Amino acid sequence: MTLLFALAAAMFYGVADYSGSRGSRLANSAAITFAGQAAALAIISVYLLTFRSSPPPLESWMWTAGGGFGGAIALVAFYQAMSKGSMTVIAPITAVIGLSVPVIAGFLQGERPKTLAWFGIALAVVAVALVGDVLDKHDLPTSMDAIWLAVAAGFGFGMIFVCMANASHDHGIWPLFGQRMVSVPTVAAIALFQARKIIVPRKAIGFALAAGILDTSANGLYLFATNTGMMYPVSTVALAMKFDHERLHKSQAVGMGLAAASLVMVSV
Repeated sequence: MTLLFALAAAMFYGVADYSGSRGSRLANSAAITFAGQAAALAIISVYLLTFRSSPPPLESWMWTAGGGFGGAIALVAFYQAMSKGSMTVIAPITAVIGLSVPVIAGFLQGERPKTLAWFGIALAVVAVALVGDVLDKHDLPTSMDAIWLAVAAGFGFGMIFVCMANASHDHGIWPLFGQRMVSVPTVAAIALFQARKIIVPRKAIGFALAAGILDTSANGLYLFATNTGMMYPVSTVALAMKFDHERLHKSQAVGMGLAAASLVMVSV
């Protein structure tokens, strides 16, 4: 069952990321994130009122709050990066960094990852460089600003995975509620700071709702699936190539392969 939860989480993350990036091409990325996260919070609240369960202890609330803050920053940065550049470049960069953060955090907490995991992180550095198209002699298809946003998003997503792993897994979807209670006001503040108002055009509402609801669903599945759910960029890249007709340079294709290999090494 764990593998099924992981695969479902990966698919949901990928489709959510694609939806959020498409929406961010039509409106402010923070506004898109706010709309989706607020909708997810409303659904979670209705569920908790209908199916009552005991809330988690204070320590778990602290972890979920950290995950909510990290997630808010990560999603805004990620959607903005995806709206500025190639999804086939941004998604793998964010993924390999996001997966490396829990390994490093575990090391700082006293865990000792296997040599394969460290090799995977080193391989990820090479993968990020190739996916970023550093070998191309022409202008980068994705700006360095977008790549740095992808890096920031990766650290934010890594923070989510660390916090969710440390939150209580015995209290249903309460950790998701705690996340959204922090992420919703955080992205609202970012949106108001950037544009002084939160506006989501009608043509972007569907993308925003899909992004928020699917991302939250993926986080719920992640509670049961550990970090094997990090293979999400596969579905994001596939959607970008199918519907946005994005293409990879040869060096980027090699980088994608290395990124997939590094994800497997660190997950194992």
